[in-house]
Amino acid sequence: MQTHGILLGAGTNEMELLTVWIDGQLFGINVAKVQSVESFDKSLVTGMPDNPPEILGMLLYRNRTIPLIDLQIILNLKSNKKSISVDSNSDNNKTTDSNYREIVVVTEFNNKLNAFKVHGVNRIFRFSWSDFVPISPIIGSNSYVVGSVCSGEHEIMVLDLEQVLSSLFPKMVLEEITQETLSKQDSISRENLNILFAEDSSLIRKGVIKVLKEAGFVQIRDFENGKSAFDYCMENIEALSSPTSRTVLITDIEMPKMDGLTLCKVIKEHQTLKKIDVIIFSSLINTQMVEKCKKVMADRYITKPATNSLIDILDGFCLA
Repeated sequence: MQTHGILLGAGTNEMELLTVWIDGQLFGINVAKVQSVESFDKSLVTGMPDNPPEILGMLLYRNRTIPLIDLQIILNLKSNKKSISVDSNSDNNKTTDSNYREIVVVTEFNNKLNAFKVHGVNRIFRFSWSDFVPISPIIGSNSYVVGSVCSGEHEIMVLDLEQVLSSLFPKMVLEEITQETLSKQDSISRENLNILFAEDSSLIRKGVIKVLKEAGFVQIRDFENGKSAFDYCMENIEALSSPTSRTVLITDIEMPKMDGLTLCKVIKEHQTLKKIDVIIFSSLINTQMVEKCKKVMADRYITKPATNSLIDILDGFCLA
């Protein structure tokens, strides 16, 4: 099953979720991260010594090997080898042993390929980000579920695969700042740049802010979704349009209420706010996403976790 070609318009504030079964529960993965869906073939998996149990080994995929991660173990679900047979025209969906089928979902984001084992694939749904309900802060910031959306009788728990990878491969999600990047603050006035940062993951948000402050940026205001960032811009139009200051907005793409592409689009279409420089900083940057970034008039775009390259771009705005 190939998922390429299922494209959303740029700045429509929509997302598409591939829904999968894990131990009889329905979970969603952003289609933009999915490269393909394959039947699980144990003979293609090579076990690795001293791996944690959630890493099943290295999967041979199209003449290369990539990590294979068991989402059932990651989510701490007790496998009962059942999935749910879904008939879109019926309310009487049932859990059956016969429909259990191990599947591998191959993803591509952060410029990396990874594979995730699940218990079955359901279908693709399209939602508005405004329908997305973020995970409650009471549950904590380290949850592998970022929120949920409803479809008929089903509540779909949306997986945060970046959070999953950060627990296994921390450097894959956030790059450490280099000494070369740090040393440039002696010759560049980073403290004068006004930075707005929209990112729904508290883990990444805190990590990036920490790195930016280490590099010498001091004027940083952060937001947990695009709508909060846009509302702030509308409330502070005078200050943000001042000819004596320069504002840069760094934004993720996947965010509840208003995604990053939509945020960039409404900023660039606003007569006054369009002077704000916008950097799309996302794990989803690829050839197709670059075209979308251009359509919403983003000034720059860069893939996570390239934090040092992000600072290079910010330095360019400091010097301009």
